[in-house]
Amino acid sequence: MTRIRRSLVLLGLTVAVVIGASVPASATFAEAVTVKTTISTTTVAAPANLVGKLTCGRPATMQVTWALSGTARVSGYLVSVHFSDGFVQNVQLGATATSWTSTIDPYYVTAYSIRYSVTTQTNYGWSKESPLTGAFQC
Repeated sequence: MTRIRRSLVLLGLTVAVVIGASVPASATFAEAVTVKTTISTTTVAAPANLVGKLTCGRPATMQVTWALSGTARVSGYLVSVHFSDGFVQNVQLGATATSWTSTIDPYYVTAYSIRYSVTTQTNYGWSKESPLTGAFQC
């Protein structure tokens, strides 16, 4: 008896699958939605009025000043000291910084010339580096 029931259930499921597979599927949509997408880009401005200075002595003093970038959402500035041998020293500063000063052993600014650049950094990942200053050497 159990065998007959199982056979009938299996036969019924098979018929349901065959009939269900032969009926085409359809769908309708009653509402349309229009989405307006606007994408804009911002140009990041490098710091302006970059002025570098090197005061020779024991120790020597490196200094650079600049005007704040007019770019929105500035997260900081990256000061880079470019040595003539290819070495670059980077210093990260905050969003309101407009100057940087550091002392250095006179050997490094006697043996190598230095140039400065300052990069505007934003909290959305874009940045813009200023042109290099002229070269300084003791």
